[in-house]
Amino acid sequence: MTDFYSAPQHRFPTPSLRVAASAGIDDARATVILAYRSDSSATVLDEAIAGARREGAALRVVHFGTDTTTAPAAGSLSQTKELADSLAEAGLEFEIQRADSDVASQIIDLAEAWQAKLIVMASRRRSPLVKLLLGSSTQRVILEAECPVLIVK
Repeated sequence: MTDFYSAPQHRFPTPSLRVAASAGIDDARATVILAYRSDSSATVLDEAIAGARREGAALRVVHFGTDTTTAPAAGSLSQTKELADSLAEAGLEFEIQRADSDVASQIIDLAEAWQAKLIVMASRRRSPLVKLLLGSSTQRVILEAECPVLIVK
């Protein structure tokens, strides 16, 4: 007989969102979070690297291709490799995660889990009406994050 009142048993572990990481990322003492959209300006990555260096922190990146109203699209594998190469060249401990279905929640959860010193995000211009109708991941992170948020255009 089926027990409708108990929690469902999951047979398989939840897949990891991590797609690339440096060897010492899990031993990092401080963290900076970067919400990195593939079409972001180079300034966004530069600011995140500078912030991580200032804080003596590792950089944890949520990488996505686009941020649509339905769900974020994952960044391409070649873009992820270029990003990993840039972070390794900068000499930082890093982790790159593919975007989950709710980027804002993923960023906030990462910041809380690793007690982030800073969150760096790119801003995209949307009209006030579109923001009202669709919401804004950036606005949500600003409101819910417990650490400073740097918005880069």
